[in-house]
Amino acid sequence: MKKVFLIVAAVAAMLATGFTACKSNSPNSPDQPKEVDVYVAGYDNSGAKYVAKVWKNGKELYSLTDGTNKAAASSVFVVGADVYTAGYEDNGTEDVAKVWKNSEELYALTDGSKYANAESIFVADDKVYTAGYEGIVAKLWKDKSATNLTDGSNNAAANSVFVAGGNVYAAGWESNGTNNVAKVWKNGSELFALTNGSNSAVANSVFVVGEDVYTAGYQIIDTNIVAKVWKSKMAVYQTDDSKKAIAQSVYVVGENVYMAGSELEGLNEIAKVWKNGEELYKLANSAIIMSIVVYNGDIYAAGFEVEGANRVAKVWKNGKELYKLADKGEATSIFIAERR
Repeated sequence: MKKVFLIVAAVAAMLATGFTACKSNSPNSPDQPKEVDVYVAGYDNSGAKYVAKVWKNGKELYSLTDGTNKAAASSVFVVGADVYTAGYEDNGTEDVAKVWKNSEELYALTDGSKYANAESIFVADDKVYTAGYEGIVAKLWKDKSATNLTDGSNNAAANSVFVAGGNVYAAGWESNGTNNVAKVWKNGSELFALTNGSNSAVANSVFVVGEDVYTAGYQIIDTNIVAKVWKSKMAVYQTDDSKKAIAQSVYVVGENVYMAGSELEGLNEIAKVWKNGEELYKLANSAIIMSIVVYNGDIYAAGFEVEGANRVAKVWKNGKELYKLADKGEATSIFIAERR
């Protein structure tokens, strides 16, 4: 399951610098920090089947599914009073890619004949853009209309979608028959490959600022997996290639590039946040950050921490645990909305 895709919302005027659903400043206190609501998507598996869920400020907001079939939410995006969520629900045979609006299913993106998932969602100009896959084909949907990003000759998936300047960007991967190649698409066509296919790589998250396309993911180097951030086609940050690390999410504020994911230290998978290539926070042992948002100088991260035999869905703020969402489950996507 993936998100990330990812993450905080944007009005049109904010798209060049990040996602934030916002209202105007109060004329009486222009510098007063705004109150925010923290939305998180993921799943709870405390029952017999995974249940897709959305939380708000640490409390369950919606169960999107009833537990009859396995389901999970991969990505959340908020516009005004409406909460859009993407993910999948099993039909008993295959996973069906779906979009929910508030607590109700808005539509299924696939017919259930092939396994599928909606990995990332972005709403702009009253259109709902969703990235994911159906079978072995990477896909981008505009509302319910699908565009194939790949031709189906090799395995592929789109993991993240971002809309900026009227253009729709998606990031993911496509196999070359031997290795996975990290790729970025723009308006339904391949924009560039981030790697040359000599070793496997995956793009998990995309974030666009002006003409610059930032992508986070990982690449296998020698015998290790290295977390990386690319700026357009150039790798700008990567972790120590002596350790296994994966970047799940990228977020850009001004000149600062934030990357989140995990890195193996000894036998422990450590949830981490990096800023401009340098480690900023170690959040938890046996944990992974799936999604990150930076708002008003605060760094919010969502993911899970292993406690005993269970994955526990959690949110962290500025390096410290903020919410425990579910004793069994994962938080896959986070979105910050200024309170209306």
